[in-house]
Amino acid sequence: MLTRIEINGFKTFEEFSLDLAPLLVVLGPNAVGKSNLFDAIRLLSRLAETDLATAFKEMRGQPHELFRTQPDGTIASKMSFAVEVLVDPVVRSGWGEEKKLTQTRIRYELVIERKKIEGGREKIFVVEEKAAPIRASEDRLKKGRQNPSKSFRRSHLKYARVSSFLETVDDAGKPTFEIHQDQSHGRKRPATAAERTVLSSITSIEFAHLFALGEEMRSWKLVQLDPFSLRRPSPMNAPDTLLPDGSNIAAVLARIEGENQGSLAEIARDLAEVIPGVASLRVFDDPANHEYQMELIARHGPIHARVASDGTLRVLALLTLLHDPRHRGLICFEEPENGIHPARLKALIQILKSLLTSFEDECDEDPEPLSQMLLASHSPVVLSALQDENAIVFADVTTIVDPSSGTMRPRTRMRLLPDGLFRREAQAYLETVGKGDPA
Repeated sequence: MLTRIEINGFKTFEEFSLDLAPLLVVLGPNAVGKSNLFDAIRLLSRLAETDLATAFKEMRGQPHELFRTQPDGTIASKMSFAVEVLVDPVVRSGWGEEKKLTQTRIRYELVIERKKIEGGREKIFVVEEKAAPIRASEDRLKKGRQNPSKSFRRSHLKYARVSSFLETVDDAGKPTFEIHQDQSHGRKRPATAAERTVLSSITSIEFAHLFALGEEMRSWKLVQLDPFSLRRPSPMNAPDTLLPDGSNIAAVLARIEGENQGSLAEIARDLAEVIPGVASLRVFDDPANHEYQMELIARHGPIHARVASDGTLRVLALLTLLHDPRHRGLICFEEPENGIHPARLKALIQILKSLLTSFEDECDEDPEPLSQMLLASHSPVVLSALQDENAIVFADVTTIVDPSSGTMRPRTRMRLLPDGLFRREAQAYLETVGKGDPA
């Protein structure tokens, strides 16, 4: 679970920080940095899995365009990130190995720099990387507004580590990444021309805490559902966890129902709370075409996915993802209000919240995997549907004046809605923006 993110030098972010809850909604007009926040999270997730060139190529824009523009008009040479995460207390490898962790609160820091190389070309490198335990006395999660229950603290919050898991040091005049012992021998790697993160190279539970950190970051998903793809049948050999566009939803539903009879009834029940008239959900195979298809059963008869509304399919995909026993990690999702009747939006948000991790819940000795959602919207309707003030931040752009040159530059900021007055101001602002925004 991502509990805090800090960004500097990436797109519109300068000395930016944000604390996250299991459900957090970022509200604000267009072009203030909501999507940039999602891009930063997606970039960090990919950097925990692949090399810099590949991860940056998947971003919107050229690599140099992702670095912040400085007051004099030049582009910054560095961008830095820091995240604080809560990892699951037990880590499992792809080989079926398991290890209990002694430390579940970890802070990870990363610095990326643009450098000139031979021939005058420009390339990006990892120049600093660190992963360290968060001590109980310094943990914002315990001190902050979330206030986890005693049961949650006992099952999830572990604080036994003192030394770093990974750090960047000077070794005989050369920058070096040091991976410290985690019930195994430590390692060193040169940091002079690193084209990928050390974290992305940890592929086994030999270094259990770093592996758990990487698994957590790789689980962060940016979901961009495509109604056209949702309507199509799924090949029987499609991936069995939901893809970002939702194109394999029928195959995922077939697998969920096959592993746990009655799961489709639970998904249909939640769907009916948002889309009245839905009675049940059916997935069937088409052997001739080697496909899975799905249909909704309504009061007046079956509705095949081909003719279901965009909003219905989007809600169904979100519920499928959250009801999937294999799901874990953070989901980033934009504009949840699209295709949903305003009167039903509150029901949708309450259902989503009920399927996510709660710090207040009582936890057993084998707790469910951590699950979290970050929503972004510019709709005042979403603000009206939210009751928990701790689940809302308002995004806008502020202008910074450089005292030496007098030049101005924009900076994204995100603020918790602390009281009713600010909430009403934000509501009025979103309504004003909405009237003038044809989108």
